[in-house]
Amino acid sequence: MEHVGSFEKISDFFVIKEREGWEKVLDEIKEKQDPRAIFLDKGVEGQLRIRKLELIHGKGEPTGIIKENGLRYMVDLQRAYFSPRLAGLRREITDNCLNSSDSELVVDMYAGIGPISIPLLKGGKKVLSIDLNPSAVELLSKNMRLNKVRGELLIADSNRIFDCLDGVGEVIMNNPTQPLSVTNSIIGMMESGTVIHVTYISNRTDKIEFDGANVLERKIVHGYSPSSSLFYFRMRKK
Repeated sequence: MEHVGSFEKISDFFVIKEREGWEKVLDEIKEKQDPRAIFLDKGVEGQLRIRKLELIHGKGEPTGIIKENGLRYMVDLQRAYFSPRLAGLRREITDNCLNSSDSELVVDMYAGIGPISIPLLKGGKKVLSIDLNPSAVELLSKNMRLNKVRGELLIADSNRIFDCLDGVGEVIMNNPTQPLSVTNSIIGMMESGTVIHVTYISNRTDKIEFDGANVLERKIVHGYSPSSSLFYFRMRKK
């Protein structure tokens, strides 16, 4: 499909990013697909990271069931953030955790609707899933039942309660817009040897440094803007 800008197909609807030329994307989707609905994404708002969406074609709400890495998830973009573009990254984080022998307990600090927590539970890991958004945790609970797994859920600001957690072997910090200073302050609370997975959006030329952790793996996931990219880091606390 020739297009200007970016779009995502989620369940039976499309989401188009509001950038110059998005009207051409809309015309191509309408011509070559048969979507129930198309929404214009005007950005992510607030601490809960809810997308501001406008219905520009079709009918209904931005909800449905998607399949990712062999599992099914209920999504509702009006209540909780989700992007299918990150499926490959989530698979990599999951595989790294499942192949690790040092983690009795994995803490998914910003769990969302569960696309990392649930595969880990399927793989036999003990997981504590935390999210500040009550609607995301409600969807996560439903998705656990949908995929026949059980895990520990918590509605909380994981940044504020992390120092209360004991016995954590591995931590997933998939919150790429979080300031590096906040991430470093949480890393400072971790025990030596803890494995940490961090996603972070930064200019490609910036020097990204983490306090008190050795970087085991660093990679660019994909471009985010003309000058910045989404990075993935796997680290171990010193």
